[in-house]
Amino acid sequence: MKMVRLRYPYIAVMKDGGLSYGGDQGWLSGSLLKKYGCGVIAGTDALLYLSLYKDYCHGREFDQEEGNGIWEEDRYRELVREMHRRYFPVIPGFGMPVWFLAAGMNRYFRKNRIPLKASFGVLGRNIWIRMAAMLAHDIPVILAIGPNLSLFRRKNKLNFYVKQGESYVCACQAAAHFVTVTTVEGNYLKISSWGKEYFLDIQEYMDYVKKYSSYFVSNIFYIRKR
Repeated sequence: MKMVRLRYPYIAVMKDGGLSYGGDQGWLSGSLLKKYGCGVIAGTDALLYLSLYKDYCHGREFDQEEGNGIWEEDRYRELVREMHRRYFPVIPGFGMPVWFLAAGMNRYFRKNRIPLKASFGVLGRNIWIRMAAMLAHDIPVILAIGPNLSLFRRKNKLNFYVKQGESYVCACQAAAHFVTVTTVEGNYLKISSWGKEYFLDIQEYMDYVKKYSSYFVSNIFYIRKR
C-alpha cells in the first residue's frame, strides 16, 4: 500500500522534558481511566487534531488552546477529564464500548455545529480504503483492536513494533485497545498509543481479527462529511 499520512504533526504533550506522540491514559489519576481510558485518549486526541488544523472543526472545549499542537501535561490531563465527563463515559470493569466512542464524537460534532459524523465499522475488505481516504483528508483514524472472542483463546494479542533503521522490532503487545493511526507506510500502520509511536503490521492485524476477534469489534471509526 502506498504511503498516506496526516498533513501536520500529531498531538504532542510535554512530558518529562520530551514530547510524546499523542496522549497516554497512564498519566491520568484514578484507576478507572488508567486501566480503561484508551478510548477517551483516542477520541480526545483525534478531536484536538481536527480542532487545531481544520477551521470548521474548532470546538468550544478547545477555545483556550494554543495553535502549535503541543500541550503541557497538566493542561492536557484537564482536557481529557473534561472530554471524559462531557462525551466519553467509561464503564467500570468493562471500558468503553465502541458505540460510546462514536456517540461521543457525534455529540461533539453536533454541539459545535461541525459538519462531520462518525460511525464504527466498515466492511473488512474496505478498512484500508476508508483509512487511506480519511488520512488523505487529514482526519486521524481511530482503530479498535478488539478482544479475543473465543472462549478457549483469551490470551492472544497483537504485536506493536518500533522502527530501528529499516527493521521493525516487537516492543509490546495489546488487545481490547484503541489506537490512532497517523500514517499508512507500506505494509505497516504508524500509530499513537500510550503516548508513543508504534507500528502495526497490516497482515498481522487482519490475521488477528480473523483468528481471534471479529470485524464487529476490531475495525475503524469512519469519520466523513454529513
